[in-house]
Amino acid sequence: MKKRSVTENVFFNMLYQVLVTVLPVITTPYMARTLGLHANGIHSFTESIVTYFIILGALGTSLYGIRKVAYVRDDEEELARVTKGLILLRLVLTAVTLAVYIPALCINNENAYIYRIHIINIVANGIDITWFYQGVEDFKKVTLRNLVVKFIFVVCLFTFIRTPADLPWYVLMAVLSTLVGNLIMIYYLPQYVDLRKGKILKPFEHLKPSFFLLIPQAMNYIYALIDRSMLGWMTNTDNVGIYDQGQRIARMITGVLQSVGYVMMARVANLSQSNDKEGIRAYVHKSISFTWFIALPAMFGILGVADDFIPFFLGSEYLEVAPVLKILSVLVFIVSMNSLMGVQMLLPLGKEKIYTLATTAGAMVSIASNMVLIPFFQTYGACIACLIAECTVFAVSYWNLRDMFDLPKLLKDNLSAILGSLVMYGAVRLIALLPTGVVVKLLAELLGGVIVYVAFVLVTKNETALLILEKIKGFASKFFKSKA
Repeated sequence: MKKRSVTENVFFNMLYQVLVTVLPVITTPYMARTLGLHANGIHSFTESIVTYFIILGALGTSLYGIRKVAYVRDDEEELARVTKGLILLRLVLTAVTLAVYIPALCINNENAYIYRIHIINIVANGIDITWFYQGVEDFKKVTLRNLVVKFIFVVCLFTFIRTPADLPWYVLMAVLSTLVGNLIMIYYLPQYVDLRKGKILKPFEHLKPSFFLLIPQAMNYIYALIDRSMLGWMTNTDNVGIYDQGQRIARMITGVLQSVGYVMMARVANLSQSNDKEGIRAYVHKSISFTWFIALPAMFGILGVADDFIPFFLGSEYLEVAPVLKILSVLVFIVSMNSLMGVQMLLPLGKEKIYTLATTAGAMVSIASNMVLIPFFQTYGACIACLIAECTVFAVSYWNLRDMFDLPKLLKDNLSAILGSLVMYGAVRLIALLPTGVVVKLLAELLGGVIVYVAFVLVTKNETALLILEKIKGFASKFFKSKA
């Protein structure tokens, strides 16, 4: 099977992450005003409950599927057998999930009409084969599919949703868009794998390894929500709102950076099958350098512009989010590194137990830290607890992967990115002293920060910066040649 360019895959996967990050910025204000508080509350609550069933129904097969397909993609017979086996397993798991879901939530429930619509959502996730395309490293098709489906959904949203009574139609539109998108991916599957081959199916051989990946996914879900839940139980919902906004902004950038991990996961899994340790180290080193190149200036950039960005983006009533965002800016770096070590290294190298241990440790530490810190420091306590939990995940992962890292070389190769980020932060804080309006000042901070950082890394000949510049020149050259 033809290998896809890692650069191309990173571009398309990051494009998708940008899409799923930016889209709520456009749709959320409209939905808040159109559906109103009560309808939005019903939607958020029912969706959260349905998500538990979706996670249980997938049983870790998505992450497992990426790695397994990457292992066997060069063997047509085995690729067909594994692909059909995983599809069949997911269908069986979906049937079992619905057998529990329907009697539990779709009968004699005040929100049963919404839960019934979500049956389509559970089925849509059951037939999702995105893991296959990620395993064969075709992120272009996945991204283009999502772009088209989400564009149609947004158009329908602004066209048909007008009042709180339209909530069922909104939910139906959302789940149908997921279903249609996944059916499109199934339609293209025969172009990649001969489904007539691999007739001896053993779907349940994938059950145990997939189950091990369910635990860290469940733990991720727990410690993604537990801080908000505990903050609400122990203080008040206003604090939850402030904390949640800070989390959303901080994780907006990490979502883009985490896309690199999923692109590199398949390539590392394929290399691990051939026991190419040097190849793995080379890919990991490049990926870490890229992550540092983006995450470090992003972290210091958020720290520098928070005071002016929050009133501009959220409004004056959210001024308390600014100090929260400053604390959580560290997440941009630490979460990106955790994703890199987990998705790109531990999983493709077959270290699921370590991945599970790291995630479970993070969830347990999160609960304990929140219990201790929230009563004393409230919102800030939740922020500190979040950082402690993420650092715990980092420590467990790094300790078990320490032989894969050449830390002195990493620091040497990325020193210019570290220094450039610090210089950029200083420049942004100087610009913040200008006696101008918030909008002009914020634009000046953002533009000035980018210019200072880019100029610094280019002058100091940062390896990642030069590689990106070379790729840009290559794309520009091809573009102008095609126009000539």
